[in-house]
Amino acid sequence: LKAAEAEEFFESLSALDQAQIVLGLPDIERKLWVRSMAPDDLADVVQALPDEGRTSVLGLLDEPTRKELVALLAYEEDEAGGLMNTRYGRLRPEMSVDEAITYLRKQTPERVESIYYAYVLDQQSQLLGVVSFRQLIMAKGSAKVAEVMTMDLVTVPDEMDQEAVSRLFAQHSYLSLPVVDAQGRMKGVVTADDIVDVVREEATEDMQRQGGVGPI
Repeated sequence: LKAAEAEEFFESLSALDQAQIVLGLPDIERKLWVRSMAPDDLADVVQALPDEGRTSVLGLLDEPTRKELVALLAYEEDEAGGLMNTRYGRLRPEMSVDEAITYLRKQTPERVESIYYAYVLDQQSQLLGVVSFRQLIMAKGSAKVAEVMTMDLVTVPDEMDQEAVSRLFAQHSYLSLPVVDAQGRMKGVVTADDIVDVVREEATEDMQRQGGVGPI
């Protein structure tokens, strides 16, 4: 397959199928595929690998990405922390709108998967507010991010069960939600795309139970 078609096909597969493909690739190709994946997707793949495969994949990553992945793997698979992506747009409240747009433009290609919202954090990673890209574009360039951001936030505790997270999305119709720890520090984002997979998984388990078997 051409590169774009191969990528689209690979992304459509389950984590287990992706894991089997990764294990079957030559080392050079394996490194390229592994490094192209978002941390949350890669965490799903790593969880589907045998122990020796996990060690091999972790050894292909640069140190910052490896730390991101290890942090994600510390959560249970069905918790918000296990669903979240640690790559998101982050801003400081004292930035001007022009500075924020320039900064986000530099971040986006490699460090941000979801570009709907940017999250405003202090130096301790405490979540202060959120600003949409539309808000930034519509605001005066000289205005401070703190003046533009929304402080009435809906947040997801990092240990919240995935079914409860899906209900939050249904209630608020947001494209993504911030995940925070018990101290209010931002850990990542859960997107609506992630929740579609959760709803499908939970519905499948319910149907299996109705059929008189345990969840497969």
